[in-house]
Amino acid sequence: MNTKRVLIVDDDKSILRMLEFGLKKLGSDYEFFTALDIYGAMEHVEKQWFDLVITDYMMPGMTGVDLARVVRRVSPDTQVVLMTAYGSSELRHTTDNLGIDGFLNKPFTMEQIREVVLRATNRYEPEEEAPPIPVPQTPPLDLEVSQLNDQSVESYLQKLQVDAGSRGVILITSDGHQVQLVGQIDNSKLEYICALIAANFHSPLELSNLLDNQKPFKASFFEGDSYNLYVCNVNGKYLLAVVFDVRLRPGVVWFYTKQTASALVSLLG
Repeated sequence: MNTKRVLIVDDDKSILRMLEFGLKKLGSDYEFFTALDIYGAMEHVEKQWFDLVITDYMMPGMTGVDLARVVRRVSPDTQVVLMTAYGSSELRHTTDNLGIDGFLNKPFTMEQIREVVLRATNRYEPEEEAPPIPVPQTPPLDLEVSQLNDQSVESYLQKLQVDAGSRGVILITSDGHQVQLVGQIDNSKLEYICALIAANFHSPLELSNLLDNQKPFKASFFEGDSYNLYVCNVNGKYLLAVVFDVRLRPGVVWFYTKQTASALVSLLG
């Protein structure tokens, strides 16, 4: 079987390394290359053949669409997939003439991007349909907060702390009560911290309306001298807060936090 070459382009070095590492688990049949900008990607494309180019859409200087135009000119048979955090509906319309082969909305899971690679290189084999698995009943939302502190939720938060390399992760109700804590946060200050996080997260709602934003903001970011704080809306009734060192790249924290928030939706109702 011939080796498939895949080029990954993203201006965030941490996300680039994470994707490269995760995709290498597909095996030795694949060879992965990376580029931090459009110009580096162009050099790769002009030097050798690629089966697939996965590029972020929004990058400094030139966009992933500009790279797609180069790929179409130099190597028309190469598959091109655009990653975007801005939604793909309008992007699909504006790139119809380029024949983009796929769109990947951020945040996405590593399983999703592996599937994209397999499909684009014609190696994806859908699993046989399995009989339905009974879904355990999740606790109703009117239960006490303490009743949601089960092992499943905690395991997701622990995984997020490890993956993101964060100091602490807190699951909070939208009105500012602690649900679950993982990591190193001063317990004596925790109640006040949770209340302030919730209050600060919801305060931009009026700003969102003034800006004619159709939906409330989904996340907020606070930058400090030693630690940063990223807060993500889980399902409208819970918030996921991540405290992490300023030396860590926010893009990586954002990526794993979005993954965890999506996973928690089914657990929290």
